[in-house]
Amino acid sequence: MSPHAPTPTTALDSPLSPPTVLVIGAGAVGGFYGAALARAGAHVTTLHRSDYEQVRQYGIRIDGLDRQEIFHPHRVIDRLEALPDPPDFLLVSLKALPDPPVAEIIRPAVGDQTAIILLQNGLDIEEPVQTAFPEHEIIAGLAFVCLQKIAPGHIRHLCHGKITLGRHPSGISPKVRQLAALFTAAGLPCQITDTPARARWIKLVWNAAFNPTSVLAGDRTTEEILRLPEGEKLVRDIMREVIEIAAAHGHDLPEGLIEAHLEATRSIPPYHTSMALDHLAGRAMETDAILGAAVRAARRVGHSAPLLEGLWALMRLLEGDGIEKSG
Repeated sequence: MSPHAPTPTTALDSPLSPPTVLVIGAGAVGGFYGAALARAGAHVTTLHRSDYEQVRQYGIRIDGLDRQEIFHPHRVIDRLEALPDPPDFLLVSLKALPDPPVAEIIRPAVGDQTAIILLQNGLDIEEPVQTAFPEHEIIAGLAFVCLQKIAPGHIRHLCHGKITLGRHPSGISPKVRQLAALFTAAGLPCQITDTPARARWIKLVWNAAFNPTSVLAGDRTTEEILRLPEGEKLVRDIMREVIEIAAAHGHDLPEGLIEAHLEATRSIPPYHTSMALDHLAGRAMETDAILGAAVRAARRVGHSAPLLEGLWALMRLLEGDGIEKSG
């Protein structure tokens, strides 16, 4: 939730040929941003499992602060084999979990000209997909938004909505500009970056501090964490540790980033992080993508990261990761 000014983008190439988008992982994040692309004129297909019948019949309801929207996708499918043609853009908004690999999930839908957008948390998530599809454009996407999926086909938008886009591993391409133009046309602030790895570190500063802390503190909200002076100090110290690791990897993050993150967090309603919501629902959490990746990055450069190491160990204990095997 780092505040950055929107970057001007180009207009759509041709209103006569709307771009096609497939959303894989059309939950809260995928549904929200898929709806935005549809508002801008894209033909958006969404893939669903448990929500298929609900969305097929009634669409996706999005309750915002000042309006309600019903998003009816151009096509709703329950299996990739039902997709008639490969999309121009494949938007992946699945949870960043180790298994199954994203590349294997999306392979049936990737055409020769498909650009793959990874709108996910974590570090180093683009490289395995780029390795699997070396001739395809991979776009890093970072969402700074507060969303909750409260029922099948029903999303609550609490606040924010900015999205950052950049071509992996660096640079700005025509497809990135086209995608950014769609989001801008839909009324969402969109920033283009030629250093998406740095943008991922900026978001990780918030995620690594608040997501595991919220779970380990008993599924507390961000407001509850910051209300306690010791809670705010812990968050600050974790953020500082992540910033130091980023710097060791050559990414000097913006001055005042910690204060910006904390100010943005205080400005939102009491918020359960995505990891806390997953824990409350008994779902797998993005522990490895958020904490494991940060710890591995610290180890690669020999940087001490005691807070991240401790959080990672506690989260793995909570999830039972490896305990059965070692026992």
